[in-house]
Amino acid sequence: MNMSERLVVERQVFDDHIEEWRASLTGKFVLIHGKEVVGFYDSIEEAFIQGSKRYGMADFFIEQILPAETVNVSFIGQVA
Repeated sequence: MNMSERLVVERQVFDDHIEEWRASLTGKFVLIHGKEVVGFYDSIEEAFIQGSKRYGMADFFIEQILPAETVNVSFIGQVA
């Protein structure tokens, strides 16, 4: 079983709540284990530390809460 198959439940919890979280938690990182929303953190490092303390080597899910209209821009350039 690959990682994406193991975290299906957590992804569904995230998808089910993302709209309500965007109202007041944009920019935070959410930690989810199974169906439990463990907490919201200011950095991915904080979320990872808490997940590691609680679950050790077991799977847990961390995702940043981003605005609905997020646009990622990449630039490719050359140094002349």
